[in-house]
Amino acid sequence: MDLINVNQLITQILGFLAVLWVLRAFAWKPLLKVLEERREKIAADFAAAEQARAGMETLKADFEAKIRDIESTARQRITEAAREGERLSAQIVEDGRTRAREQLEKATAEIQREKEKALAELRAQMVDSVLNATRRVVQQNLDDAGHRKLIEKFLGEVEGVR
Repeated sequence: MDLINVNQLITQILGFLAVLWVLRAFAWKPLLKVLEERREKIAADFAAAEQARAGMETLKADFEAKIRDIESTARQRITEAAREGERLSAQIVEDGRTRAREQLEKATAEIQREKEKALAELRAQMVDSVLNATRRVVQQNLDDAGHRKLIEKFLGEVEGVR
């Protein structure tokens, strides 16, 4: 009993080598080519992803710089607006004070004119009253009692005018 059949073994070895040669000639090279192309594509995708990541980092840095510039500009404009508001507020207060001062001066001048006018009217009335009293005294020849009554009447009229 022969456990190993040499003819069969040689046939199988030759069949294996033939299949191996056929596979190597027709399948192995295309398979290696596909695998190599796949490896190159993956490497290219990794390179593109790395390049995209680097580009995104650059864009992110630019974006953050622009945001900082915008925030700085906004803070500057807010500060300028606050200063302008304070300046306008001070100007409005000063204008109000100036107007109040002018109105006070006008009112004081008007009061002074009215006072002078009232004094002039009072003087005119006093002169009229004195003239009237003098006419009465001249027209009447009175004794001391009559003169006293006339003067008291005149003083009463003067106090009534005030």
